[in-house]
Amino acid sequence: MKNHDDSPTPPEPSRGAVRRRRLLASAAGGTALLVAAGVTVMTASLATAAAPAGGQAVIDPPAALDTSDQAPETVLLPTGDQVRMEPDGTIGLLPAEGREDVGFLAVPAADGSGDTIIVPQDNSEDILSGTEDSRRYNVTQLMADGHADAADVEASQLESYAGLPPTTDDAGAEAAQTLTVTIKDRSGGVPDNSHVTWFDTTDPDHNGSLEFDADGTATADLTPGAYLLTYSFGNGATDTEPGEQMHGISHVEIEDQSTGLLLDGAKAQPVSVEVERSDATLANDVLALAALAPGGSGVELTSFGRDATNRYLMPETDLPGYDLGFRYQQTLTGTEGGPYEYNLAFAQHGGIPDDTAFSVADDELAAVRTEYRGFGKAVDGFTCKIGDHAAASIGMGVCYLTPTSFPSERLELFTADPAINWSNLIEGGRYDADDNLLDGFREDADFVFEPGETERTFPHGPLTAGGSAMFLYNDDGVTRTESFANLGAGVNGENVNLVGYAGDATLLLDGLQVDQVSGIDPSFGFGFDLTDPAAGRYTLAVDGTRRTATGPFATTSSIAWSFDLDPTAMNPDGYQLLTLPAVGITAEGVDGGWTEDRDQELTLELVDGEGEAVTAEAITFEVSYNNGRTWKAVDVDLDGSTGTVELDHPRNARYVSTRMTATDEAGTEVTQTTIRSYGLR
Repeated sequence: MKNHDDSPTPPEPSRGAVRRRRLLASAAGGTALLVAAGVTVMTASLATAAAPAGGQAVIDPPAALDTSDQAPETVLLPTGDQVRMEPDGTIGLLPAEGREDVGFLAVPAADGSGDTIIVPQDNSEDILSGTEDSRRYNVTQLMADGHADAADVEASQLESYAGLPPTTDDAGAEAAQTLTVTIKDRSGGVPDNSHVTWFDTTDPDHNGSLEFDADGTATADLTPGAYLLTYSFGNGATDTEPGEQMHGISHVEIEDQSTGLLLDGAKAQPVSVEVERSDATLANDVLALAALAPGGSGVELTSFGRDATNRYLMPETDLPGYDLGFRYQQTLTGTEGGPYEYNLAFAQHGGIPDDTAFSVADDELAAVRTEYRGFGKAVDGFTCKIGDHAAASIGMGVCYLTPTSFPSERLELFTADPAINWSNLIEGGRYDADDNLLDGFREDADFVFEPGETERTFPHGPLTAGGSAMFLYNDDGVTRTESFANLGAGVNGENVNLVGYAGDATLLLDGLQVDQVSGIDPSFGFGFDLTDPAAGRYTLAVDGTRRTATGPFATTSSIAWSFDLDPTAMNPDGYQLLTLPAVGITAEGVDGGWTEDRDQELTLELVDGEGEAVTAEAITFEVSYNNGRTWKAVDVDLDGSTGTVELDHPRNARYVSTRMTATDEAGTEVTQTTIRSYGLR
């Protein structure tokens, strides 16, 4: 990553943000953002509710408390590889220098807690055998406990951590029978790599890995019952031949006698995609399988690669009580006619497609000519795209990080299918030596594309503070709150947020301060402990400033909400969620933070933290052209949640600053001020 910055590190997340991410880290499943080559991810979520390693149930916060822009956490593995976890469970792997071609496994902890253990493939034998402690690779717990370097953690601190599924089985148990599994590659030989895991369908804590001998055979003594096996096996690429990797999920019934299972790679069918452009080169592909039960439990397998590996699917088998989901994604790049990127996804529930040799024509795709402007300063960053089934996700979300300069331009072609949802991330700015974003911008947005050509300029629209929510729950007799505030947000048909604020968050009750957190970036999240919760009129006031290294916009921003609240009035699920709306601004002709329009109509809309409209009882608007020293009131033509204002900018004005107030139907009042919402040329 370029744009490394030697200035002090950005404000740390508050205690509330760290605890919030700990709750999220406890959830099973999630999204994997994997940067290394040859990654295979196998996860299981046989339980219908998630709990941390200690077994204590946690409340999963509602989706309305969006954490997509909170700070990621990082930990250094003993191998020197860096693992980055986003608040939503996204996992990013950054291999150490010289280890760019090392693959990784993401394996669920053996105790069913949902903890993720990251296993470097070149070190897997030592970790699986116990020569090296697998708990030192439990990134969920390492991050939850605030450890930055796994090698420095004392052994005594690892005692409460969960480890890998064992290679042991039920040997010695009454009625246990032997399951023998044999694997063969496509030529009938013994594969040089394998990862096969069995799962008891009735007990998420009952699982294990198979260890194969030189003949490609492994055994496990299992008590009678139904089991699912996930597997990935094959051979790595050579100087002259591509690699091959076979993937599948099988159901095995252990009864009163020994059982054998042959996984023969010669019977696997290839998975491929043909496109029109002759210079298109495979940059990355993702293959995911999932066996999902009606209640949402099940197992999944996700394989991700950037190397020359041909992928194959093993024959589909009956999975009683489970729906088999299939997903395949390819990213291809080329330069014919200008830089372009194919993002192709194929997904279905109900089994594997009859033909997995896919072919697409350009006129079947959405062709989005995208201009990545940034906010006026040249920076570097990345984009990534995840295509998944719109109705229900299949496997772990995995995306390829595409290095992207701001400004730059390329044609992006997407699968245009109502069954495919695209989750796209854009990030750019200045980074520290560990590639943590210090100052910049992010967008997380979902799209369902239609065929045809369109254009997009990023970013597009003015900036102001965004909507949020307050999540309250009881923890060991203490009422806790979690929230966040995006002080530089763009909602003009996009979901952009600035990163790098130094700010404060203050909670008041009837005008008296209850608590305060200082020196934080509020978009990372923050929280308060209410030791003596009382009903009344609360105010949550958040403000912050940011440097101009990545753009001169929204340099100072604040937002304050006043609302009636009884913190003890939890719903039957044990929590309370309060909507904290904000006024978003949309305007045409504001691209990359600048506009040439001196006569403008702005649309104001009161929205919640997810961008959904909230009915407004009143909205006011003021504008400043001298960075907030003086303000001018402008009439608002209000209709429901939306209002419009007409602006005639002075000839010598350089920046437009905005100040707005609004009141919703619930009586929540919001006041927000943004210095330099956008610029004038």
